[in-house]
Amino acid sequence: MKVKRIMSNTATEELDKAAAFYGDILGLELLMDHGWFRTYGSNEKMTVQVSFGSEGGSPGLTSLS
Repeated sequence: MKVKRIMSNTATEELDKAAAFYGDILGLELLMDHGWFRTYGSNEKMTVQVSFGSEGGSPGLTSLS
């Protein structure tokens, strides 16, 4: 089996600071915005995606999928 994507979800209360770093500094695009959960990534061939949330998840938000 070949790994096609690794996606990290990180819990944070500071979504604006995450936007500044991953969007402004690293240049990733905002792919999804639910207000409390935002996903940044790139549509390049090598998919990079990082999500941040302040709610949700069981047993906790932080996980790899």
